[in-house]
Amino acid sequence: MNQDRKIETMSDFFDNRADIYDDHMINELDLNVFYDEIADCIPKNRTNIKLLDLGCGTGLELERIFRIYPFAEVTGVDLSSKMLDILKSKYEDKMSQLKLICKSYFDIDYGKSIYDVVLSTYSLHHFGKELKLSLYRKIYCSLKKDGIYIEGDYTVKTTDEENRFIEESEHIRKAGGITDGIYHIDIPFAVETQVNLLRQAGFINVQIKKQWDKTTIFVCEKN
Repeated sequence: MNQDRKIETMSDFFDNRADIYDDHMINELDLNVFYDEIADCIPKNRTNIKLLDLGCGTGLELERIFRIYPFAEVTGVDLSSKMLDILKSKYEDKMSQLKLICKSYFDIDYGKSIYDVVLSTYSLHHFGKELKLSLYRKIYCSLKKDGIYIEGDYTVKTTDEENRFIEESEHIRKAGGITDGIYHIDIPFAVETQVNLLRQAGFINVQIKKQWDKTTIFVCEKN
């Protein structure tokens, strides 16, 4: 983590990079396989699904999901208005199925037993344990019985690495006089920490679907 770089709010960070985001994720980071794996986690035995996409960005994951469920009803939440504008331009033919909300996903009510699937990709690694746990509890509540939560995100190998990121993030906030707000600061957790938080939120069945060097896909079922 470069502690000398300018720390941006989450919305500013992604607004400033919206035009190059897809190219960065697909061509520079070569994440096609990642998004294929995410889509493979979607249950295929439903007639249709209601899906909540947290940190939906430009909708990279939606192309594959709409292939599986062409009539899926999707609620997408993101802080970046520019990212959402790009999503709209990519899915003009799906706008009747899309509800897009330009807000923090911490600040909105998800409802109870609404969704078949809740999804988050490369979004939650900027937040501490308390915020994540509160969000996971909201997600659990919003899912129907037998609903699925899928999270694909940046992870680290050990809790020692995790603790170093936490310490660095606290230093950056203190040095920058940041006392509140959502900023683009990486705080990836170890896989075991993630699993423990998800179980604390109520998910008994937490599976590791796929793991790479710095990324893990978790699939959690609401029983």
